[in-house]
Amino acid sequence: MYDVAIVGYGPVGATLAGLLGKLDLSVVVFEKSKDIYPKPRAVGFDHDAMRLFQHLGVSELLKHSIEPFREEIYVGVDDRVLQHFKHMEKPFPLTWQPHFTCNQPSVEKIIRNANEGMSNIHLSLGSEFIQFENSADHVLLHIKDSNNKLQTCKAQYLIGCDGASSPIRRQVGIGMENLDYDEHWIVVDMKVKEEFLHQLPNVNVQYCKPERPSTMICCPGNHRRWEFMTVPGDNLEEIVAEHRIWELLRPWIQPGQAEIWRAAAYRFHALVAYHWYDKRIFLAGDSAHQTPPFLGQGMCQGLRDAANLAWKLKHVISNRAHENILKTYTQERRPNVLATTKLAKECGLIISERDLRKAKERDEKMFAENNGKTKFILRQNLIPPFESGLINLNTPLAGSVFPQPLVNTFNQSNILMDDITKPCFKLVLLEEKINENELPKIIHLSISSNIEVILLKLDGTRATERDPPLLEVTETLHILRNCLQAAGCIGAIVRPDHYVYSGIVSILEIAASVYELSNRLLE
Repeated sequence: MYDVAIVGYGPVGATLAGLLGKLDLSVVVFEKSKDIYPKPRAVGFDHDAMRLFQHLGVSELLKHSIEPFREEIYVGVDDRVLQHFKHMEKPFPLTWQPHFTCNQPSVEKIIRNANEGMSNIHLSLGSEFIQFENSADHVLLHIKDSNNKLQTCKAQYLIGCDGASSPIRRQVGIGMENLDYDEHWIVVDMKVKEEFLHQLPNVNVQYCKPERPSTMICCPGNHRRWEFMTVPGDNLEEIVAEHRIWELLRPWIQPGQAEIWRAAAYRFHALVAYHWYDKRIFLAGDSAHQTPPFLGQGMCQGLRDAANLAWKLKHVISNRAHENILKTYTQERRPNVLATTKLAKECGLIISERDLRKAKERDEKMFAENNGKTKFILRQNLIPPFESGLINLNTPLAGSVFPQPLVNTFNQSNILMDDITKPCFKLVLLEEKINENELPKIIHLSISSNIEVILLKLDGTRATERDPPLLEVTETLHILRNCLQAAGCIGAIVRPDHYVYSGIVSILEIAASVYELSNRLLE
């Protein structure tokens, strides 16, 4: 019997399999297609996703398949810039660029290759999921393999990463909350000849034009994507024909200057499943939610699902937590996805206004709200923290993503902090706030609770070698120190998925916070 069965091996399923494999769980993956879909669908992910890829050991391999995501502008009826999504200033909180554009097939291939190096991940490509049977201590899957033979497979838990039409979601009987965004768009991916790239915008553009709302995205290399909203009179089958694609592209590029890589008609949805967990069954990625593309968060949402679920399953399967912790998956992820999806929908409504009078009113309203100027927005500030679940909401920083700086240890320099820490709970403390006499108590407490202690030393001092679970580090850009001090904290308890469980204001709170966490994991 496997620990976890996954149905669906797209980017979310592959990442989840890798995360579970890294945690030494036995994983089986069933995927109907034998090969990766060769053309681009998702074209972006953010630094949270890159942090996961770093953990999988593939971040360096991805560098040829990604580029920093460019800034984005919304252009109104009279070509004025309504709003501008800007980049964060350095130093970046996770060290990685806040957002990337990517070649999805290449990204998937790199993740799959890494997974194939783990003997505890069993892949069954060309296998179709038929149904499951839920038992008290396992799930029985019925599968049609690549030879059309019916097979069964047992696993402790089943995760449906099986897409928007999710057979697993349908069998469980989970409905979807409709956030009332349902629009037909045409997505066109082009490979532009190098000598013509200069005539295209060098930023991403949302053309908020009522005659036909559209989008242009700068993807890696010479790949450019256009998205066109359909309008009355369009024939959805005929509009993706080559001659119609060139008519749509005429304002930007002409035949002979680029080749059509892919053209497809889509319905952009804003849907979120009411429940993501039923006994031993979970939904992740598009099976749990479908987000309009206007924030570039579609794939990112699913990858956050994977990160949230992997460590919780490991804790339950290894008897380090009660199975009740699995209920926090929905409690944490669903409100977060709802908020992000609603925001993506709002962006879509700005872009897709078809009435000329209302579009002009929209433009004037947006300028009036910003004193007649373009509104500037930091994209990553739009992703909300957790509002509930396995966090101590009565403390600062709780539910937020903990930073990842470059740090120095006693024998390593300028290394990403996640690369030298374990995938477990961490107690991060400012050295100057901790009396050396208190350290033995803190270390004893951390050993009994399976918590790693990271001591952030003052500027101008050197990290010294310490016995586990204590690790001393220094940093030069003050990312961690500034984060803690701005919140009035001397430290924080950080979960394995890098979300803050609890901010710590006083040394007197450390023991109580650790005991509370231990109790909540087991209750």
